[in-house]
Amino acid sequence: MNIFRRYLKLFVKKLASMQTAIYLLLIVGAVSALGTLISQGQAPAFYIHHYGKPVAFIINGLGLGNLYQVWWFLLLNILLSLSILACAYQRLRRGRKISILASLLMHLALVFILMGAIWSLGLTHDTLLEVKKGESVSLFAYGFPEGTLTLNDFKIDYYPDFQPRQYTSSLTLSAYKGQNYEEDIYVNNPLKAGSLKIYQSSWGWVMQLSDLSSSAEKNICLKERESYLLDEQEKISIQAIFLPDFVDSKTGIHSQSPIPNHPHAWLTILQQDKIIDMAIIPLGEDAELASCHLRFDSFDTYSGLHIKQDSGVYMVFAGFVLLLTGLGIRYGFEYLDKRGSR
Repeated sequence: MNIFRRYLKLFVKKLASMQTAIYLLLIVGAVSALGTLISQGQAPAFYIHHYGKPVAFIINGLGLGNLYQVWWFLLLNILLSLSILACAYQRLRRGRKISILASLLMHLALVFILMGAIWSLGLTHDTLLEVKKGESVSLFAYGFPEGTLTLNDFKIDYYPDFQPRQYTSSLTLSAYKGQNYEEDIYVNNPLKAGSLKIYQSSWGWVMQLSDLSSSAEKNICLKERESYLLDEQEKISIQAIFLPDFVDSKTGIHSQSPIPNHPHAWLTILQQDKIIDMAIIPLGEDAELASCHLRFDSFDTYSGLHIKQDSGVYMVFAGFVLLLTGLGIRYGFEYLDKRGSR
């Protein structure tokens, strides 16, 4: 027991050293910089393909591909935080002056900012959803604690040259932490619900087709350039491109505007990723493609939404508040002392 206490005291003494804090800060900074050079969150095979087996062995072995979540990196940051707090405590023991209190607040601020940044880098949860107008999605199915997201409407505003000026999603977030939220979101104007934010990210077209190949009619919902498997045994799939304002001119087949004045679906049938047939079908009409009989029923837009939950931002904010408070106390009282001594 005496040996344990001796080593514990030695450990605390080393941890409370400013030199230790500086070394830990340099190590954390260097490792964090390394994390920016290595693509994060990829499968082990990705690092073998891009870096070669020897380097990939080190990356996968040390968890550098998920650096901000690996145990030893979190441990380094915990040790750094404890070292900063220990240094602050040592200073506080030496005196009870206002400047010491200010120093303690600034040390605490560094710990809050550091831990909040690590939390945001490693423990933030985000996902990208593509939601059709009128569709409701359970956020729980995508790793969020609760809530149901509904896209009530989606609108696109165009410049005179038909380039998108702005696209807006009218959202309802219901049953999220006991509250309901409604917001029209667009680029740089997200829906905010506590630490959860929903950003407007992208948009696209979705087509509704019917497979008439068999006696039982089958509905197919197909996003633009998305693949849909028609026959698993024969490995036959379909892809589609939406032509909202179809024109077939001397310059080729294209859409002369994004406004659906003359909507067509350009369907491509593939077998084992090789094109075997294609056709351009007007809205409401059908066509035979290879062994398939397909009808183009309807179309609509979908909204690409980036959903992000980041609780670390509150720790960072609290850290900056503490930092500003510490700076205010230190230099405010210093200014008052100087005025009083005149």
